[in-house]
Amino acid sequence: MNPNQSHSPAKSRPHPSRTNTLLVVAALFTLLLTLPKPAAAQTSILNGKAIHMLLVGDPFAVALQKSAAQLEQMAGGTLNIEVVGYDDLYHQILLNAKDLESSYDIISFDSVWAGEFGKSKLLLPLSDLVKASKIVEPSDFLEIAYASAQYQGVQLGLPIQPHPELMWYRTDIFKDAGLQPPVTTDDVLAAAKLLTKPDQKQYGICWNGQKGQALGQQIAHFYAAFGQHLLNEQGQPTLNTPKGIAAASYALALLPYSPPDVLNMAWDQRPQRFGSGGCVMTYEWAARTYLVEDPATSRIAGKIGYVAAPHAPGEKSVTAMGAWHLGIPMNIGARKDIAWKFMEWLTSGATEKFLAIQGNGGMPRYSIMRDATLSKTYPAFSVVEQLGLAGELADWMRPAVPQWPGLADALGQVYHDMLEGKTTPEQAAAQVQKQAESLFK
Repeated sequence: MNPNQSHSPAKSRPHPSRTNTLLVVAALFTLLLTLPKPAAAQTSILNGKAIHMLLVGDPFAVALQKSAAQLEQMAGGTLNIEVVGYDDLYHQILLNAKDLESSYDIISFDSVWAGEFGKSKLLLPLSDLVKASKIVEPSDFLEIAYASAQYQGVQLGLPIQPHPELMWYRTDIFKDAGLQPPVTTDDVLAAAKLLTKPDQKQYGICWNGQKGQALGQQIAHFYAAFGQHLLNEQGQPTLNTPKGIAAASYALALLPYSPPDVLNMAWDQRPQRFGSGGCVMTYEWAARTYLVEDPATSRIAGKIGYVAAPHAPGEKSVTAMGAWHLGIPMNIGARKDIAWKFMEWLTSGATEKFLAIQGNGGMPRYSIMRDATLSKTYPAFSVVEQLGLAGELADWMRPAVPQWPGLADALGQVYHDMLEGKTTPEQAAAQVQKQAESLFK
């Protein structure tokens, strides 16, 4: 329960928005009761065996843990789920790959790791298995999400939680201030300045400022907002450019309107602060809307709008697309068949719809985004579908090359120093360019 949750006076009449929320909850409950249980009759999915999974602590993993008992009954076996943090997952996958036989049947991996893992042959190629499958249905997946699990045309995983980093904003506060939703980075700065009220512990904007991977990813998205690719057509770093410096200057300009601890803020802190009223806007992944849209835990549920990532004036609209995939370690050994059989079932349309009801706000499939009941629970679904159909979702801002982890860390280190006042945007851009060039030699 959110300690800041507000309570209505006992004699007040039910607010229309709360009535609508109750109707949605009731509809979801009814849907859950009537939804055909994924492969419930197919107890041969696991046939009494256990599946060992290594996952990152994102919404899809939360949904899996929450419904583990039901999934075990549906699949006819046992699920052993290990959930770790982002950096820990990456290192654990690399360590597991050194073992003679994998400790895990299925692992989750970020789309940006596909290049490194593909080149190092850490994941089992799935293209032939997908082609022979009658369950996978690649055409139902968001095209960009499905393709982001490939390396040199070979499918290495299946999407479990694809989602873009949108701009979330408080519709009630924007309305009271007479503001329109932000479209450009100038709009963001203007709104953030107007709505920052430190005496009320209200700040205009939250974003990833934590040193390392968190800030590195955020800076990569800011580069995209200013139309700057991190790599040129030859695959070489292009960080020290006028647009790159403008992106760095934008990050610096956000500081006065951000919470005092923004330089320690990462993925988990952004939605928590936003949900408690600590900031009026936040950059955040769409799959995490469940953290603020549940009226039982959020005092701002129903007061949130979602728009495309704001772009610099004069630049094209582009929103960064991320995706978590499920893959099978190359050193899976004799358990290859059972691992694929379970993963094929787990990423099927019926099972992923079930997981959406359990809290996975990712958008793996068009059929899920277009579900009338689920779209009421996840308002961001319609925004993501529109962006996808308009061709405004992209993943080039976080290139899936083997050097990506090192590049993101360099961005997150160098620009953190800039945000602390140790360097200027121009100096930081020159410095990170040199570090990046050493990675790509």
